[in-house]
Formats: sequence, C-alpha cells, structure tokens
Amino acid sequence: MLASLQVERYGDVTRLRMTSAAGRTIGIDVSAYVVRGVMIDTGFVHAFEPLLRAVRGLNVRGAIVTHWHEDHAGNVASLASLGTPVLLRADTEATLRSFPRIELYRRAVWGTPSSVSSPIRAPELEGLVCVHTPGHSSDHQIVWDASTRTAFTGDLWLGVRARTVHATEDPYAIVESLRVLRNLGPERMFDAHRGLVAPAIDALDRKIAWLSATLATIESRIRAGDDDATIVRRVLGGEDLAAVVSRGGYSRRNLVRAVRRRIAG
Repeated sequence: MLASLQVERYGDVTRLRMTSAAGRTIGIDVSAYVVRGVMIDTGFVHAFEPLLRAVRGLNVRGAIVTHWHEDHAGNVASLASLGTPVLLRADTEATLRSFPRIELYRRAVWGTPSSVSSPIRAPELEGLVCVHTPGHSSDHQIVWDASTRTAFTGDLWLGVRARTVHATEDPYAIVESLRVLRNLGPERMFDAHRGLVAPAIDALDRKIAWLSATLATIESRIRAGDDDATIVRRVLGGEDLAAVVSRGGYSRRNLVRAVRRRIAG
C-alpha cells in the first residue's frame, strides 16, 4: 500500500495521520487537522486519494497551509483544481506555483507535488487566525483558535530536543517564533508530526530553554575552534539515520552550520 490514512478524534479536532510506504520504513508520518470544518495542511502527494475521501467524509469546506514543504502542501494543486478554497501566505503560493526541485529522499517519502496552476480562493476562517512564525521555513505560519486556546503548529515545535534540521532553517528565528506562540498562552498544541502536545506551555518552555542553551553552547564551541564534526558529536549526540538517508540534507550538522552563519554575520 503506497499510503495510508488513520483518523483520530480529539473532541473538536480530527487528526488525519498519513504515512507512506517509504515513510513507514523509517518511522515518520505527517498529520493534517480538521477543526471548524477547515483542514490545516494538505498532506503529501502519495496520500491524496485517502485524504480526498476523508475530506469528503468530513465535509471539509477549505484548507489552510502552514508552509510550502511537500508533506504539508503536497496536495494544494489537486485540491485547488477541484475548487477547494485554500488559505496560504503570498510567499507560499509563489513557491507552489513554481515548485522547487526537492531532494530524492523527500520525493521517495512524500512524492513530487505538481505546481499550482488553478486560481486559489481563501475559505472563511470563523475564529481561526494565522500567525507568521518563520524559522523552519521563511513562510511558516501557525493557526490559532483563541476560543479553545489551541495552536496548530505545523513544523514549529517538532519536539523539545529536535536537533536535525534542513540546511535552510534558521534556529534563532525558531526560538523567536516559539516565544510568539508561547505568548499566546496555548493550552493545546497539535504538532504535524508529534500529534497532540499538552500541556503546551510546559512543552514550549522546555523547547525554548533547550534550544537557546544548545545554540549558546555551539557558539562557544565554534569560538573555541572546534570543527563541525566534533560539535555534532559532543553537543548534539552524533548524527542520526536522517543524515545518512538525506546525504546531509537533513542533519544535525546543519544546526551547527546555521550557528556559524549567525556568527559570521
């Protein structure tokens, strides 16, 4: 089976948990969430058929996209061509209309999205607010439901000690975006890869503290003359399988390189 979709319910929120055959071999999946009739993120190309069945079964009236990455925005082109309203930032839409080439490992796990060619119109949000939270990507945004103090965080949180990053990520911007989210005072967070996170404030405080301290430690190691491999080993616990599969495209070394870029100015 190329892709599977599991439906989980958390009161007013429905989780659509999707995984591909390749993703199952390395233990990763991604989720879209439905709240107030709006789906947050659209999943990946391989999962389009089961996602479409779920969308129709749940009477989804529109979608919001947190950022352009293919596991979150992979089905925007197909949904837009069917007339589904989609809300996304202008920079996200620009990227999706000329979809960049993605690495082989990402194509294997998630599939290759089509560029968006259809007109896009936004759904009515009815109490949902989008908040720009760059860092994981420059266009990243979260979705905030103030009435239930619930945040749909896309790839902003990802776990307290998430240390494997794409080469383009800015961990300092991630810290600032986490603080923006923390200041909203969420009681629940729904993470695209980790599911429900509660209590949210505690998780955010731990993530902010860990990432801030880790960046400071990496800075001191760089200034002391340590090379990247030494810092990855001594500070970040060495590389993991993702670095091998992605040939370094998604790795812990990228976190060290991001700090070097910051120091270099």
